[in-house]
Amino acid sequence: MRPDIYGTRDERLRTDVRRLCRLLAREFRPDAAAVNVVFVTDRRIHELNRRFLKRDKPTNVISFNCKDPELPHEPRLLGEVYVSRDRARSQAREYGVTYASEIRRLTLHGLLHLLGLTHAQMEPYYRKYLGTQ
Repeated sequence: MRPDIYGTRDERLRTDVRRLCRLLAREFRPDAAAVNVVFVTDRRIHELNRRFLKRDKPTNVISFNCKDPELPHEPRLLGEVYVSRDRARSQAREYGVTYASEIRRLTLHGLLHLLGLTHAQMEPYYRKYLGTQ
C-alpha cells in the first residue's frame, strides 16, 4: 500500500502512516494499491459524516473504499481514510495515551476497514502493529 498523506506536515506522523501501510501491505495486499490518508478537523469530518453516511455528528475516523476501475500502469486506489485530529486529541486525553499513539490507532483502524475487517476482527492487529489492545 502506498499512502498519499494530506492535512499534516508532521514528518513523524507521515513516517508512522507510511510504516503502517508497508506492514499492512505485506500481510494483506502485496499488490501496489494506493491509499489516501487525510487528517481533518471535527468540522470537516462532521460534514463528511453527514453528507455520505447520513450521521449528523463528528466522528473519529471514516474510511471510503474506492470502487473506480483500475487504470493501466497505475496503482489501484484502495480508498481514503479521514482522521479527525480534534477527536484524536480528545480521545488521547480520555484514554491517557499520547496524541501520536491515538492518531496511529485511528489511522490503523481506518486502514483495516479499507481492507475489509470488522471491529471484532481488529483487536489482534492493534496488538500486532501498535503493541496495544
